[in-house]
Amino acid sequence: MNQIEKQVDKIIVRLKTIDELKPLRFVREYGSHDIEMPVTGPLAVVSVTDTTLSKSYFGDYLSSSVKGEQFMAKVKIRVYVPATENGSGLSEIISELLLGLKKADTEKIIVESSASSISFDPDMNAIYRTVDFAIEFYLCEEA
Repeated sequence: MNQIEKQVDKIIVRLKTIDELKPLRFVREYGSHDIEMPVTGPLAVVSVTDTTLSKSYFGDYLSSSVKGEQFMAKVKIRVYVPATENGSGLSEIISELLLGLKKADTEKIIVESSASSISFDPDMNAIYRTVDFAIEFYLCEEA
C-alpha cells in the first residue's frame, strides 16, 4: 500500500467513527467489495483520482540539508442513495461528510474540499453527490 492510500484510509477510518456517518457504507471504487445493485441505502464510493510525487529540497521551510518527497492527491467520495428516496437526506449526509473531513484530518493534510450538486446515475439507478478533497503531505529525510 502506498503512502497516499495509507493517508486516505486513515481519513476514511476516522469518518466511519462519526455518529452521523455510521449509516454510510464506504467502499473503494476499484476494490474487491461488490457494490449492491440496486443501491439500498447510503453508499460512499471512494477513489483517488490524481496523484503527484515530487522529490525536492525543503530548504526554505526547514534547513538546506533536508530533502524529501511531497505527495499530493485528489480524492472523490461519491455518495449514492436509492432513486426512490428522491435524494432525501443526501444533502444532510454531504454536510456531515464535509464537517467530518475537518474532524478526520488530524494530520492537517486536507488542503481543500467541495461538494457537487445532486445528480442521477442511470447505471446505478441512484441519486448521488460527490465530495472532492485534495491532500498534500511531505515525508522528509536528512541529507
